[in-house]
Amino acid sequence: MTTTPQRPSGRLLGAALAGAALLSAPAHGQGLTGSYTLSKVTFQGNAQVSTADLEAALPIQVGQTIDQTGLQQDADAVEAVYKARNVGTSISTKLTVLHKTRAEIAYTFAEQAPEAPIVRHVGVTADTVSVTGNSRVSTADILAAANIKPGQVVTNPEISAAQAAIVAFYKKANVGVAVNTDWTNVSPQHVAMVFKITEKDDS
Repeated sequence: MTTTPQRPSGRLLGAALAGAALLSAPAHGQGLTGSYTLSKVTFQGNAQVSTADLEAALPIQVGQTIDQTGLQQDADAVEAVYKARNVGTSISTKLTVLHKTRAEIAYTFAEQAPEAPIVRHVGVTADTVSVTGNSRVSTADILAAANIKPGQVVTNPEISAAQAAIVAFYKKANVGVAVNTDWTNVSPQHVAMVFKITEKDDS
């Protein structure tokens, strides 16, 4: 027999300040009635979390005996891995009982795509600060003008001030420039910051 309990979708607030993934709750009252040998566990759709990490987290491993409590424990462990990685997902669990002695579990994930962090006035930590696109002004001079150091907590006003300082430095060097700031989420409240420079040709 095969039962397919569906797990309601959850979402992660994909921002540097959003510290927890909101995952689907385990399905209660559905699944195994009795004990079986867990013969197979598969994972599909887990692009952002490795299969090895999910397998290692399971309290009940292939070859061991599983019942409804164990099924719940495995489901909770899968959710915990996703929560630890700050990856939002919905989870579908397909349970198949074979020959009244063996059970197979298939987890299918619909992961939420990673989102760029949102820098709010409370600030995030810039783990790294780098520069791209510059050829006529050195990276060291640009970073000195920006005055944002690795490990510093930054806010939107500070980023705007750094961009303005870079433009002012270019102006002194008689080079036109446009400056944008980009960042990628490293971990909750931590980003890798990049100043993207577009130098303008002399008119």
